[in-house]
Amino acid sequence: MREGKGIKIIEWEDLNKKKFYMNSLALAISIRSCIYPLNLVKTRLQADESSKVYRGMGHAFKDIVKREGMRGLYKGFPISLFHVVAGQFYLTTYELSKQFLYRDQRTSVQHMCAGFTASLVSQTIMVPVDIISQHQQMRGTRNIPPIAAESRSSKAAHSLMGQSFRIGQKIVSLEGFRGLYRGYSVSLLTYGSNSALYWLFYYWYSEFVEEFLTQSLHSNVREFIRIGTSGVAASLTACVITNPLDVIRTRLQLQMKSTGEVKGALEVYRHLMRKEGYMGLGRGLVARMTQSSFTSIFVILGYEYVKKLSLKDELIVDDDGKRYNRRKNVVV
Repeated sequence: MREGKGIKIIEWEDLNKKKFYMNSLALAISIRSCIYPLNLVKTRLQADESSKVYRGMGHAFKDIVKREGMRGLYKGFPISLFHVVAGQFYLTTYELSKQFLYRDQRTSVQHMCAGFTASLVSQTIMVPVDIISQHQQMRGTRNIPPIAAESRSSKAAHSLMGQSFRIGQKIVSLEGFRGLYRGYSVSLLTYGSNSALYWLFYYWYSEFVEEFLTQSLHSNVREFIRIGTSGVAASLTACVITNPLDVIRTRLQLQMKSTGEVKGALEVYRHLMRKEGYMGLGRGLVARMTQSSFTSIFVILGYEYVKKLSLKDELIVDDDGKRYNRRKNVVV
């Protein structure tokens, strides 16, 4: 078990892998179901040039529910569940990277590098899913991308996965499989940086908060406060830094060849600056921060407690964070 400043970290080698994957899958599906509407609103706000459709996050929620019903908040949700699968690859890569690639690094550097490596793996899986999901999320707006508009009249659109398949098929027919990986480098830069910064700041904030928490608090209460506070603070910090990249990524991936020349990331950035200025780089930030905060507090608390629940049968962790081998009855 690795230690930070008064922080005990359960490592990959301590876990019962079957328990870990079952618990983390249940956690991921539950959280994804709760926070998906915020993700949809964020996508629409980021794609809305010069606020032509929505005046802000609150207005977007009201307008979507009014025009499309509650189901409108879950457009693209079924295919987005592939994020849950990618999340297992992310966690596995993150833990294995810490153990084998960056084991001798300082704790903060170890987690930052492992976070970027994990994002590299998960984004290779998830970029096509994100592109299809984003087109579905835009369906029903007053500035519908052509591919989503075409899918509205399709009978397949009424099935959970039919429209996703039709959108993916249309992208491949227009642009080949490369179309499903448009913006891959920007996605990797966005999510890789966000992931690396999140874990870096999480352990920085964890050590900072731990020093200020009174020892009179019960260890479980102290741990809950430290994890929750550090998770939200790290998430907000990473969101503010990486939001400009996320705006560019969203607009880049929502382009279609059928509308004319497809711009590269640099052209998208220049167009955004020319039309909206620096304010455009902050589009969707409030929705993204809200979504990320909710996700972070549940994910990081869940992740830390899932690891505790998934310890090997012979191991236990007491209230002070000490790890015991039950079979040998010794501290390890």
